[in-house]
Amino acid sequence: MSRRRCLRASGPRKQVVMRPSNHARVALLGMVVVVVAPACFHPVFDHTTCGPDDSCPEDMVCVEPEHVCESKFDRRFDTAADFAVGQLANMSVDPRGALTPAAYTYGGLVAHGLDGTAVWQPGSTDWGAVADATPSGAGLWRGDAIANTLDLDYLGLSSKAIMTIWLQGEVWLDASAPETFSVQANDVAFLDLASPGTADYVRLVESVNDVESTGDAAFRPPMTGWYPIRVGFSDSDNLGSLQLLHADGDGPLVAWTRDRMRARASDLNGALRTVFYQQMLGGGNGAVPPIAHFEDADLLAMTTFPTVPQGTELNVDWSARYVAQLYVEQAGSYTLSITSDDGNRGRLAAVAGETSWARDRENGNAATEVAAMLRAGWNDLTVDYNQVGGPRALQVQLVGPDFAKGAVPRDRLRPVEPADDRLAYGSDDTNYTVPDGGGAANAGIASMPVAGFPGETVASLDILYEVISPHWEQIRVDLESPGTGGAAGERVTIREDDNSLGEGDHIAQLTIRAGQTGPLATLLGGPANGTWKLHVYEDATDTSTSSLNVAKLTLHTTAGPVRIAPTSSWTSAVQDFGNDVDWIESVTWDERVPDGTSVRVLVRSCRQMDCSDGEWMPAPSTATRITARYVQLQVEMTSDGVAEPELSGLHLETR
Repeated sequence: MSRRRCLRASGPRKQVVMRPSNHARVALLGMVVVVVAPACFHPVFDHTTCGPDDSCPEDMVCVEPEHVCESKFDRRFDTAADFAVGQLANMSVDPRGALTPAAYTYGGLVAHGLDGTAVWQPGSTDWGAVADATPSGAGLWRGDAIANTLDLDYLGLSSKAIMTIWLQGEVWLDASAPETFSVQANDVAFLDLASPGTADYVRLVESVNDVESTGDAAFRPPMTGWYPIRVGFSDSDNLGSLQLLHADGDGPLVAWTRDRMRARASDLNGALRTVFYQQMLGGGNGAVPPIAHFEDADLLAMTTFPTVPQGTELNVDWSARYVAQLYVEQAGSYTLSITSDDGNRGRLAAVAGETSWARDRENGNAATEVAAMLRAGWNDLTVDYNQVGGPRALQVQLVGPDFAKGAVPRDRLRPVEPADDRLAYGSDDTNYTVPDGGGAANAGIASMPVAGFPGETVASLDILYEVISPHWEQIRVDLESPGTGGAAGERVTIREDDNSLGEGDHIAQLTIRAGQTGPLATLLGGPANGTWKLHVYEDATDTSTSSLNVAKLTLHTTAGPVRIAPTSSWTSAVQDFGNDVDWIESVTWDERVPDGTSVRVLVRSCRQMDCSDGEWMPAPSTATRITARYVQLQVEMTSDGVAEPELSGLHLETR
């Protein structure tokens, strides 16, 4: 059994109630000794390896997966494997052996790929087939169609003749209207759905033909909320394709959009890397959104990107963002160091810094240091990289009380996005004519729809556009935000009186930062959701024609949906002690409870095998009399949606 780690608790330590040994009890006439736990409680105990057929000495039982003998009257939950044997509701099991509320990254589902293997076949679509599979790669699926004619490297699929893909996450459903789920696939695909906060999946759609087929299913959501969803897909004939669509009420079948999907990123390790087709977080390639890949590795040993990451096609003119949360056991001052060729910027907790973060600025030795005070537990971390031209290089290092200076360890990272700097995208790659001398009332207009969440507001933005013109000094550009409540949005000039680009086909880019003043500030602070418009026009007549070819918008948002599940729980399997136990001696645990969060441990004793006859009560702080063969534990947590509590080292002792 692994030793429990020490948590720096922001709340009070739990009281530990202990009794003497049997011999001591005789001498002390049953006296109860109460010990208040020190700053870190590490019980010491001996184990005996289980014998043949899991045999153990009398009054002991073989405990898996450690395969050791323990007292029948003792139950410990110290590892991820211990907590995995239980029922989770909006709760994640941390690999280090702790419980935390589920934490989310919005805008997609987790997609895993398995190269060269078709796990599912017609008539055999058990989800358990991938339970122990080691994926070739993983990424954030944003609702687009999947086909073996596409580049699927971000899922680790290099040869797509035979492959398996499985998707997991949650989708938002409204109880006011029925929902239609549609799966269009070749070869084999299925879709399972569960009620909010549960893992009780029900098969809704199955398509198991060896030619492209469609399966539809109508579903009436019993409540409004986030529904866990999982989708399995296999291809074994080099003709693979998968498209997931849905319809609200009597509406048409459409693709899933950003505002209707989220991924439980607290179940993963590493960072989420998103690659942009242009510099300065400049959108995706055509209609394909920026490619998001889960990097299950340290962040980030020196790399020169020997293989250009998927999401761009060239060695030049692209960018990338890495987001994660960093776990530290010791609160204190930490420093994030970033070096790159060309530009970079970074953020640690709420502190940001940048070097050479500008379009077309080459810098062979850009160096940024960000020093921040981190709390014990999870802290936000972001690294942005800008590749202009020439060599490519990026290195990230961290130093602080928990770390000697080096790459940020994989097992201290989870790909949860920051709550106050989420990214939302809009684009329009249609060619629009810019009328000669048409003025503001007669412009080429690109429309960029953004699927935003209720309450989500724009903190800053990046806008990129490509225009062909013989007279750039005559080109004027306005950006218009979405309207609300039937009112028109703000339309603000973002380019005027500028001949820096001369003539021809050029890309221009503008960042409007948080804290901007003047007219540009009116584009910030409003809702992200809606259609943003880019107006490009000429203010003089010269018989020439210009065109607007590309418009890409990246919004940095805040005040969106909660990142941490507000309520969550874990319920242990029923603990069978073989014979009646008479006392709950103690229930102890380690916890971290930041402001705005809570942890509560419950226990119930039962005489029936399923424990349905027991009543939950708070874990007792003193020895408590029971007479029951079965005992069950439950952990309940609450969060303000931003901070997360944590529990580890749960220990039940009975006699």
